[in-house]
Amino acid sequence: MNHLRDIDFDETAHNVDKLLRKKLPSLALRCGSSLTELSSPKLSLAPSHTNKTDIQESLIVDSFSIQKIVDAIHQTIFHCSSNSKIILVNYYLLNKTQEQVIMLLPYEKSQYYKALKPIALVEFADRYDYWQCQCGVDPEDITDLHVYI
Repeated sequence: MNHLRDIDFDETAHNVDKLLRKKLPSLALRCGSSLTELSSPKLSLAPSHTNKTDIQESLIVDSFSIQKIVDAIHQTIFHCSSNSKIILVNYYLLNKTQEQVIMLLPYEKSQYYKALKPIALVEFADRYDYWQCQCGVDPEDITDLHVYI
């Protein structure tokens, strides 16, 4: 694969938005976390339960695999640049409105929609590749959020 190919900025941002807005809440619930817990710079991957029975064992294994994905998302967000982190944490994890997020940034509303939010989403996609590997995401679960031209 040619890693120097150009990306479709808008479609890549759309992919990240879909992951964070639609899939992350479900993934967090499935591994016993909440979006509020993910908004903290520190995330504990310690299991919230240790009761293993034969019936629950496969669910626990699935939960652990999902936890790696959630941790990769968390690590990615907290390793983004300052403005990107403010946008990603407040909008996607703390469920603040876009207007509330704009108030946290020293930029005008038009800059938020035209540049800051799309840049934050594409930065997430760029960093997510690395953090999936660092967090031990299973190979079949590794996702490239980039859309290439």
